[in-house]
Amino acid sequence: MTIDFIAFGFFVYFLGLFFSGVFALFGGQWRKSAQLFVLVNVLGFIFGILYLTNFVSKEIVLGDWAWLFQFSPTINLLSGIFFTLIAGVSALVGVYSMRYLELYSETYNPVLTQFLTVIFVFGMQGVFFANNSLAFLFFWEMMSIASFFLVMADRSESSVKAAFLYFIMTHLGASAILGGFLILGNGFLFLNLADIAVASQGLSPALLGLSFVLFLFGFGSKAGLVPFHVWLPEAHPEAPSNISAMMSGLMLKVAVYGFIKVAFALVGLPAWAALVVIGLGLLSAMVGVLYAVIERDMKRAFAYSSIENMGIIFTILGIALYLLTQSSNDNIVLASNVLVVFAIFHAINHALFKTALFLSSGVVINRFHSKRLEVMGGLAKIMPFFSFAFLLAILASMPLPPFGTFYGEWGLIQNVINLLHSSFLNSTAMLIILGSIALIGLISGLAIFAMVKIFGISMLGLVRGDHVEKRSEKTDYLLSVPIMILGFGVVALGIFAKSIIAWLNGYGELLTTAAAEQGNFALSNLSSAMVFLVPVISLALIYVLYKFFDGNITERKYQTWDCGQPIDASMQYSATAFSGPIRFFFLHLLGRDKVLKSKAVIETNPWIREYVFSLSFSSVWKDKLYQPIAAILNLLAQRLKVIQGGRIQYYLLFVLGTLIVTLIMVL
Repeated sequence: MTIDFIAFGFFVYFLGLFFSGVFALFGGQWRKSAQLFVLVNVLGFIFGILYLTNFVSKEIVLGDWAWLFQFSPTINLLSGIFFTLIAGVSALVGVYSMRYLELYSETYNPVLTQFLTVIFVFGMQGVFFANNSLAFLFFWEMMSIASFFLVMADRSESSVKAAFLYFIMTHLGASAILGGFLILGNGFLFLNLADIAVASQGLSPALLGLSFVLFLFGFGSKAGLVPFHVWLPEAHPEAPSNISAMMSGLMLKVAVYGFIKVAFALVGLPAWAALVVIGLGLLSAMVGVLYAVIERDMKRAFAYSSIENMGIIFTILGIALYLLTQSSNDNIVLASNVLVVFAIFHAINHALFKTALFLSSGVVINRFHSKRLEVMGGLAKIMPFFSFAFLLAILASMPLPPFGTFYGEWGLIQNVINLLHSSFLNSTAMLIILGSIALIGLISGLAIFAMVKIFGISMLGLVRGDHVEKRSEKTDYLLSVPIMILGFGVVALGIFAKSIIAWLNGYGELLTTAAAEQGNFALSNLSSAMVFLVPVISLALIYVLYKFFDGNITERKYQTWDCGQPIDASMQYSATAFSGPIRFFFLHLLGRDKVLKSKAVIETNPWIREYVFSLSFSSVWKDKLYQPIAAILNLLAQRLKVIQGGRIQYYLLFVLGTLIVTLIMVL
């Protein structure tokens, strides 16, 4: 196997995506386009694996096209990991979409949706092959614009509103990234991404700090970091479920890739920059998990869960950056590299389980015709195979062994313990890191609470009402099978976590550009395979013992006793009641509006009354931060619109002034 063969495979991948889009848009053959889309992504996944297993230490340049804005598509270890991840997950989402778009053919235009999905994936994958800032931003915008149109695929008022909010935030972020690149390149638009380290060394501390802040806002807004997150819980619930899965499971990882690519290449970052990342990460994780706990809309709850997970990933990356600002000792650099590996591993797991969760929400919503948890329940009795797949996805989202999600956070804790036994960091640094660990522990517990609520309310108990569709589950196997595969993918990552992380750790300097000799901050001796096998063997042993000793015992089964009264769905916990204790403890951090009204049933008898209770939640960040900003901008727009009087002389004067300012800046 040669490098040329791998390069040829990547060319075939992008060519296949192109023809998949052509079939959808011009041929109107959206099903054939979906099939080709799946096939091409499977090939992309295979070639990605071949690259990672054979040429992982080599950077492959697919072509040198200086005539095309100096574009030379390039792939290395970091981009290869994310490319392979997105190709594999996109193939499964493509399988799901075949049935999903068929069910919603009257709500979404299948031809246009499939075409935009291809463009969306093309843009994401193109970002990983970009070698300069212009190519990076070109594919970034392709990804953003395609997803903008996909958010409002059903053309409803709420989806259009959410799409434009996303459009504003994503282009503010893109503008910030452009500004950061222009500062690094001293105004040069074709900055080679491999030269970021060299370019950053020539910047003053003020310009270096400014460029970092711009990059943090640009990538952080796309990743959904608080307070730049307002678009995410609005856009993800409005998009089709297959697109929500790709936006949350895959698009957010493009932001993670961009941040690692740029931030860890900047030389001489001050400690405050890393502390800002840690602070935003912890704030995002805390806000995201709290709203995931109290949210009664299934897709919004999953969207807030994505904010929580992105917060954890950026917290780990922030701690890794903070270590680099404290010391250049090889052990500290190695510990930082290991933390980046754990952050990437957590991002891979998040891509799998969050895609599975959003795909699951599409199945549940299709059956209940509602996104509200309050009207759900009892679906496990109707769809047992899907309920197992959904349970697997729910368990995979929890930071518990033996799932791969556990090892990202465990790696952070493990390396902090190693640092405690060293003398490389001062007490202030240790307090900051220990405080972060403690807060992540609280966040992890709340995340488990949120996922238990979602699964328990939607799948268990009795069906609430008669509006649920009870068609045969066999008709929807294309929906359930991809979810099952994604869930087992997280299980597999958990089983082989030690080997995978050890392999990545061996190339840590290729991921972060920070080289160090091997030191004491390595991986645990804990075997991830044994962590999986011990509970499996224990459960099997318990089952065998149960069958041996109690196999012949018969039990009389009878309905649940309730003082002689019939059991109905109204006696079950609602999502609102389930999250009540958490709301009580974190009341001041949540935007809650509770109203209780009563009136006498009979005016002459004030003791017998009718009560009306309502409970609603709002975004504190939206109400306290973004609404005032919007009001100020509207006021300014009202004042400035007087210059649009329709006189051609004014417009010519504006053009002349713009030219003069441009010439002053250039010259």
